[in-house]
Amino acid sequence: MQEEKEISGVKIKLAALKKDVENVNNIQGRLDTAIDKLTDVSTSIKSMLAVHEEKLQQQERIDEVIFDKIKERGTEIDHVYRDLQNEIKHVEKRLLVEIKSLKLDFGARVGILEKYRWIIMGGAILIGLMLSGNFSDIIKMLS
Repeated sequence: MQEEKEISGVKIKLAALKKDVENVNNIQGRLDTAIDKLTDVSTSIKSMLAVHEEKLQQQERIDEVIFDKIKERGTEIDHVYRDLQNEIKHVEKRLLVEIKSLKLDFGARVGILEKYRWIIMGGAILIGLMLSGNFSDIIKMLS
């Protein structure tokens, strides 16, 4: 009987061990499934990272092109600005020369008009004196 108890105890332990082995096999199967899924996720993440890295590199190249174009436009604008400044200076000089020549021309014309004015005033005074009766007295005074 003792032997039967031992055999039944061993059978119980064997059954428990079989159950434990089944549980370990189930856990191992789940772990294999989890590892496969993690491998798939890792592969997906690697491909996404590669795509994002390529996009970042492409964006950096585009940014470099844009910055180069901005620098080119800046130098072009500087050249145009300098050209406009030079052109404005030349036009200003020409205008000043023209204004000075007009000033001299008007000054000469006004001088001539003033000369004629004095001549006309003198003539008018002379005519006025001649028409007045005292002209002969004035001529006697001057002689």
